[in-house]
Amino acid sequence: MAETTAELSAEQSTENAGEKARVSPLDPDFICFALPFAIIVDAIDIILELTSVFILPKTVGIIMDIITFTIIGGWIYWRIGRISKSREEQKRAFQKQLAQKSTQMQQQLAKGITKGPLRKTFIRVGATLLGELIPFVGLLPFWTISVILTLREK
Repeated sequence: MAETTAELSAEQSTENAGEKARVSPLDPDFICFALPFAIIVDAIDIILELTSVFILPKTVGIIMDIITFTIIGGWIYWRIGRISKSREEQKRAFQKQLAQKSTQMQQQLAKGITKGPLRKTFIRVGATLLGELIPFVGLLPFWTISVILTLREK
């Protein structure tokens, strides 16, 4: 019973560490950069997608999406990295506190680690880029959705 309580406490504290580091809707980098940038890119992308009968708008849209992939991908990597770093620091603190506990307890704590920020970034931004490159599906505001999903990251 004591191990179960300690496990729950460790998981909850690790989750709280991620909560504290997550993106707030009031963060200046979110309000002033990420969300407006994503909305503008999606608006331009919708216009280019609607005029994609011509080759030039589609080419410009693809180039714009690749540049946006780099910019928003970098921002998402930075934000998810902060969350992961906070969780890792919390995990290390718990490992020090639980050094006398059983090996099983440490293994269970290690299983609670999330995917690394680079992997999450490539999955999220890669899926967004693929969605943007599909004709007519690119009408959806994928970049804005990607930024908002990062806002909800725990």
